[in-house]
Amino acid sequence: MKETILVVEDGDAVRNLVCRMLVQSGYRVLEACDGREALRVCEMHPEPIQLVLTDLVMPYMKGAELAERLGRSYPGLRILLMSGYTDEPAVQRLGRNSVGFLAKPFTSVDLVEKVREVLDAPWSGIPAGKRPDG
Repeated sequence: MKETILVVEDGDAVRNLVCRMLVQSGYRVLEACDGREALRVCEMHPEPIQLVLTDLVMPYMKGAELAERLGRSYPGLRILLMSGYTDEPAVQRLGRNSVGFLAKPFTSVDLVEKVREVLDAPWSGIPAGKRPDG
């Protein structure tokens, strides 16, 4: 079964390019132009979404807020933030969250490798140090 990725990006050209790269790499891709639409897509999509790839800086809802909200509603969902703004406070906090980061600009190889890394990383959806089994 193909893994499903939701791409959330307010720039149409970037979103279309990222979606095309992921489809060409064999992923099933959904898309949203902002955080509010992404929440609707997650709610309405009948099958599990394995990864949300979201821009960090967007109108209406920042990628970090979207990641937080999705993490509460869908604990097993993997999140990968992307941004050209590496000095954003949310990027600095990533070490404390179960979230990956991909700096823009990136190549299709960078994208596919990072997506695979995030999908394959051992993670239960519970932040490190808070697992009930240890």
